[in-house]
Amino acid sequence: MPLSLRPALSWPLLGMFLLAAGTTLWLGGPATDGHWLAIFRLDPSSPLIPATSLLTNAGGFITLGPVALAAVLFLALKGRKAEALWLLLAVGSGRLLVEAAKEVLSRPRPPLIGRLDEVTSLSFPSSHAAGSMLTMLALALLFGRDRPWLTPVLTAFALAVGWSRLALGVHWPSDVLAGWGVALMWIGTASRWLPRSPR
Repeated sequence: MPLSLRPALSWPLLGMFLLAAGTTLWLGGPATDGHWLAIFRLDPSSPLIPATSLLTNAGGFITLGPVALAAVLFLALKGRKAEALWLLLAVGSGRLLVEAAKEVLSRPRPPLIGRLDEVTSLSFPSSHAAGSMLTMLALALLFGRDRPWLTPVLTAFALAVGWSRLALGVHWPSDVLAGWGVALMWIGTASRWLPRSPR
């Protein structure tokens, strides 16, 4: 399993590092954050914009919320009710935490002139980065025991979603780093209480 075979130990540590890095980058001011944003942001004429928009939409709550609920239902129907409850609570509470943090910190998004997508919510941490990482890692923990390829694929998807927020200019790099960090900390800690049903 990438990131570590022991997520309860390594994921929170990596998450704390990413959250600290994102916070430090934010405190460096718009010039520092903006420098990195300019590197990742796509040119308005880029042919990659439609595909990037599809990717960012795939990583949003409107898409991943139903995916997580479908997984909860699947687990419940398979008799894995404890795991279904864990998935619902771990992902749901993590998403609530991120949204609460956004409201408390009230950070504005990058300037409108550089955005390639319409977004009106607050910025730090990125809910797309956090939500996709939360959901993908939770699914990897539940379904990846017998599928060693699944965790790297799901992790790569979550990383790509975070990149898409920068490519479209709707998040500062610090927002995305912090989103990944919060997700790793939350799911890594929650994995301590992950029930294990027989295969």
